[in-house]
Amino acid sequence: MSATSTSVTANDIEEAYQKIQSSVRKTPLLRSENFERRIGAKFPIYFKVESLQYTGSFKSRGALNKLLSLSEASKKKGVITASAGNHAQGVAYHSQRLGIDAKIVMPLATPLIKIKSTKQWGAEVILFGESYQEAHERALEIQKSEGREYIHAFDDAFIIAGQGTIAKEVYDECKEIELFIAPMGGGGLLAGCGTYFKEKNSKIKMVAVQADGCSNFLPSLKAGKPVTLTTSNTIAEGIAVKRMGDMTFEICRKWITETVLVSDEETAVGLLWLLENERLFVEGCGGAAVAAVLKKPELITGPTVILLSGGNLDVNLLARIIERGLAQAGRLARFELTIPDAPGTLYKILGTIAEERASIIHVSHERIFGKTTLREVQARFILETHGLDHNERVKAALKKQGWEIRFL
Repeated sequence: MSATSTSVTANDIEEAYQKIQSSVRKTPLLRSENFERRIGAKFPIYFKVESLQYTGSFKSRGALNKLLSLSEASKKKGVITASAGNHAQGVAYHSQRLGIDAKIVMPLATPLIKIKSTKQWGAEVILFGESYQEAHERALEIQKSEGREYIHAFDDAFIIAGQGTIAKEVYDECKEIELFIAPMGGGGLLAGCGTYFKEKNSKIKMVAVQADGCSNFLPSLKAGKPVTLTTSNTIAEGIAVKRMGDMTFEICRKWITETVLVSDEETAVGLLWLLENERLFVEGCGGAAVAAVLKKPELITGPTVILLSGGNLDVNLLARIIERGLAQAGRLARFELTIPDAPGTLYKILGTIAEERASIIHVSHERIFGKTTLREVQARFILETHGLDHNERVKAALKKQGWEIRFL
């Protein structure tokens, strides 16, 4: 592959694998009988656990392949890139190993764990902009002024080939694969994997998963070219890309069979499921891929591999994600009701809830600002339950005692 190549082949991906395999981890391909039972699948489902990769993400594959392609002159001048975190760590880690000076421009909202991890590999981090696109534009300005080599996060043939080595590992272990499901932001991952899978077996289906708060692929398909979104809002910051690449778009439009959009609430449920059932710690992108299958189990029409793309999740965000996931699954329930402002009333309600074996997390009274009479109060409860069915049993028990509640 030449430095100016605008296409990628399975042979390019196999060459990339030969170059990088000694410096990247061959991540496990784990069958999940738990997940198969959860969605009632008739076919085996595997997780490709790239969250266990060096630097915690698949991005180090493409970064290394690109860095190894540079001329000695380019290596001496140094490199620069823009990234929401995972590509940044891949570039920083391998640049340090190869003795290349690296600068990384990251969006202001990048999780602290990704900033710290990037700095620990010796790269200079510059925080700029509200999104990847703004960080990218700033990085290009620095590249022009300093003469550094720009390492694009996804729209580069060497990057695409490097990410495609995931597909080679999967295919080597699981030739019966019929479906590959992965998150998509800029498109480099699915462009590389799609290229490899389709050349090996054209019947393999490719499913892209995007956040509904940052879906760049479907509008691009409609327009026939990459479009730039005006807003980006998702907890899965790794796929919070307002515009996919020109090269990645052209490749992905050929190979992707279906695109599934998931909400932050659905992503949180996916993360929570992996934590509880597989003991796997992944970031929003991995949770989104699992959420897509939880949302549409009918996707599974044959042996399937779901990519858990990264594990760089900010622990400060983790608690909020878990609570959001519990609420979405009905295991944290909030309701209100109006009750007489009289001694013993609250005690009776709490007793009924206790009889239904629900745990009370929080209780509040509103006498002043609620829409009640002077002899009433508005009471709000947060409960920990077993799920939606349990919530309905609590509601029925309270109704039997004469209390009409409203879930919030």
